Amino acid sequence: MSLPPGAPSVLTLTAFGSDAAAPPRSGAKAGDTLWVTGTIGDAGAGLAIAQGVQGPAELLAAYRRPVPRLADGRALARQVHAMMDVSDGLLIDAGRMAAASGLAVAIDLGAVPLSPAYQAHGGDALTAATAGDDYQLLFAAPPGFTPPVPAAAVGRFAPGAGLSLHHCGGPVPLPERLGFEHACASPAP
Repeated sequence: MSLPPGAPSVLTLTAFGSDAAAPPRSGAKAGDTLWVTGTIGDAGAGLAIAQGVQGPAELLAAYRRPVPRLADGRALARQVHAMMDVSDGLLIDAGRMAAASGLAVAIDLGAVPLSPAYQAHGGDALTAATAGDDYQLLFAAPPGFTPPVPAAAVGRFAPGAGLSLHHCGGPVPLPERLGFEHACASPAP
């Protein structure tokens, strides 16, 4: 297939692998605390900047050059019950972990870690929690766990199903969009 003159080329690489030590997203237990590494929302703000909104280069870099949390994952792997990355948004990915584990999860918006650059740009926790591409690690650990890496406790798992939000002790309605949802391809005829 030939490309039209001046058309950009796109190269894609996908790597598959496994690590017996990596906990599945389905391993959370009732009573576990939900933790997240790093800060949330920077890449979502960076995407808006890439699309023309004015903002700091630091946020644009978070979107264009994400840093995989490989060392953090290795440090956590044998100590936590469940783990996954935050690729589609904190809310949607936490909901996926809870569903895979057969549990409910409640998230405290006041505990969502936000960077100073994101806050100075006018970002809020709910917007950050629905943005994607942060690639921070989301993990479930027993109560009293002290992570060996910088992380913030943002929620708790309980028996039941679904996702709920609260802030300052009060319930917060779920937003219409929890995060990025991949389009389902139609089956070929």
